[in-house]
Order: sequence, then structure tokens, then C-alpha cells
Amino acid sequence: MSEDIREQVRRKYAAAITSKSGCCGSSGCCGDGRDATQVITGNLYQAAEVEGLPTDLLATSLGCGNPTALGSLYAGETVLDLGSGAGLDVLLSARRVGPAGKAYGLDMTDEMLAEANANKAKAGLTNAEFLKGHIEDIPLPADAVDVVISNCVINLSADKDRVFREIFRVLRPGGRVAVSDIVTTRPLPEGVRKNLLAWSGCIAGALTDDEYADKLKKAGFGDVEVVVTRVYDLTSPAAGKLVPGASPGELAEYNGSIVSAFIRAKKPASLLAAGEDYTIRPARPEDVPAIEELLVASGLTAVAIAAGRERFLVADRGGVAGVVGCEYAPGAALLRSLAVAPAARKAGIAGALVDAALARAEAAGSAAAYLFTNTAAGYFARRGFEPVGRGDVPQAFLDNPAVSTCCSACAAMKRML
Repeated sequence: MSEDIREQVRRKYAAAITSKSGCCGSSGCCGDGRDATQVITGNLYQAAEVEGLPTDLLATSLGCGNPTALGSLYAGETVLDLGSGAGLDVLLSARRVGPAGKAYGLDMTDEMLAEANANKAKAGLTNAEFLKGHIEDIPLPADAVDVVISNCVINLSADKDRVFREIFRVLRPGGRVAVSDIVTTRPLPEGVRKNLLAWSGCIAGALTDDEYADKLKKAGFGDVEVVVTRVYDLTSPAAGKLVPGASPGELAEYNGSIVSAFIRAKKPASLLAAGEDYTIRPARPEDVPAIEELLVASGLTAVAIAAGRERFLVADRGGVAGVVGCEYAPGAALLRSLAVAPAARKAGIAGALVDAALARAEAAGSAAAYLFTNTAAGYFARRGFEPVGRGDVPQAFLDNPAVSTCCSACAAMKRML
């Protein structure tokens, strides 16, 4: 049965991308009309998000949400999109993680992969890669990615437990899941679940919201959250086509029970102990190349590292596993260049580096610490920093070339010491 479902899905999505008719066409994967598709796929992306991408890419998107907008992606991260289709979410992710990051797309359909690679070439992005395979058997090694996203694809699998185990395997400790999917708020009639047209149209294979959360927890994930983003009106003529074979009475009875949701979860981090698993120490001359390489790989500037080496601390784990810098002005310090190597992220190293840098600044007579960020305001807020205006930042920091080259549009934050 599972192979029948997989082949049904493959053929319909291959036909959809070949005809460039979107998900549906005359007998597509969402029923038998383009209007039915739009109930699920319409109005998910803002024009500014897709600016510069191939003009027909949005029209061939078959998702039910926008995981790249709802989930946080940071420079230098590695992202995997399950069921990447024509590549929209992969290309959006590649933009957000920047040249130092990587975005993989995984799809089982040759026609989709060909289209995705063509779109990648048109977009001119070099940090995206499309892989052929099944989401139940991801062709990547363990602990390889920081984030797994997916857009209305996991519900199509007949073995979701295996999918969640695979996601857990390829995520690094502390990695996260951020997927959009179809779920139900209560069980659907058995007749709908047996309808293959409905299955490949995202409905019959859908879990309830509680089942989805339970399966993620069973796979080992924590901090599981299922948030409804769109409720479908099954009494409308278009939406009724999403569940072919259902009677008008069933549609009315189950109206409002089929929804799109954004699902978050985290793989537990493997914390390392400072002083045992790694040490924090002042940077040495021989550390400079590794520091510069780590900063560039994390999407940060590597300006004035050698000249200001004495202002940097490193986390030494048989090599530079993390770094943080500190600039000084009378009575104040500015944190800069906080980065941790991918294999050591989510292990407590970033927090230990920040604490060590702040202790060092306080010992040097600083009464306040400042920083600039465009991606980690939430993280630093949890560490006691508060947003401030740029006018509140000492001018010496604003004039510092190491800061001004990268932080002209960043938010400023401050913490009293």
C-alpha cells in the first residue's frame, strides 16, 4: 500500500510540474480544479520574498504554508527541505543563510529535480543543492544539518514515524524542525483516508494535531508546538474538491477540522562542560587564521582580527570551536564576532563565551556592554540585553571600522554590568 501511495504521489507531481499547471490542472494532486489548489497554496508568499527569483516559481509551488517565513534561519546554517519540489523554499533558505550557509532540497521526482536545478541556475545561487531520494531515507549523514523544513509533504508519507526518525538522525544536537503541513483537529472518515486522490492531495494522510506532536516526541524531539495557520472551509465549492468521494453531509460534519499548521520541534542539545570538554582562553597568534575562517563561515566580517587579537577569546576544543571579540571605550564594551563552529553549536559554548567576555569587560572597568545584531535579538534578550537606539551607543563604537563595515543596519542592544 505504501508503494502504491508513493507512486501515485510521484506521478501526479511529475505531471503537475511537466504541465506547469500548478498542483491541480485537470486532474491534479489536489482534486480536479485550480480553484481547489488555491484554497491551500494561495497567498503564502509576499512579493518582496520572491523578488529576483524565476517568475513562474511561485506558480509551481505546491505547499500549504511558508516555513521559511515562520521559522528562524541564520547566516551560516545548513538547511534541509524535505519534498523540495521546484525549489522555492530551498532558494529562499539559501538566501537567508547566506554564502556561508547551505540549503539542501530532497525530492523523489526527476521532473521536479530538473525544474529545481533550472530555477537554481536562473537565480544564480551557489549555496543550494538538490538531492534525489525519499524522506523516509534521507541521503545525508547523521548530525549534518541545523534546520529541517518541509512544506505540505510529510503528510504524504505512509511511514511518518520513519520520517521523524530520519529527521532526528540528520539534525545536529540542538537542531530544529520548522515545517508547514496539513493536520486535522479530529479523525477523518475512513472512506476519505482510503481515497488515493485525496491522499495525494494532502488530506487523507494527514495526522491529527495531537498525533503529529506525539510522533515527534516518540522520535526524541522536545519543545514540540503545533500552531494552526489556516482553517479550510469544506462547504465551499472549491474546497469540497479537496476530498473527492466525501458526501455533502460528511463535508458539513467535518467542516473546520482540516487545517494547515506550522510545527516546531527541537532535537535535544548535547551540552559541553567548560573546563572539561573545552577551555576558554585569550586568542593566540596561531589562532588568527582559524578565527577568520570561522567568522567568514558564519557570515560575519573578519576585519581587524590580527591587529586586535588580544581583544578576542576562543573556545578551544582541540582547535578553535568558538570565538567572541570585545571592543572597548571609556566605561563601556562592545561584544562582536560571536561565532561557534557547526559541530559545536547548541552545546553551551556561545553562552560561555558571552559570559567570559562580559566578565572580562567588567574587570576592565566597563559599566555597560553593547552589541549589534540582525538575527539574534531573542537570544541576547534572554541573556539580559535590551534594545536601545543607535544614539545610545558610544560614538567610538559607531566609528570603529570593525563595526561600521557590518552593522549599519543592525539593531543595537545594551546590558548593564
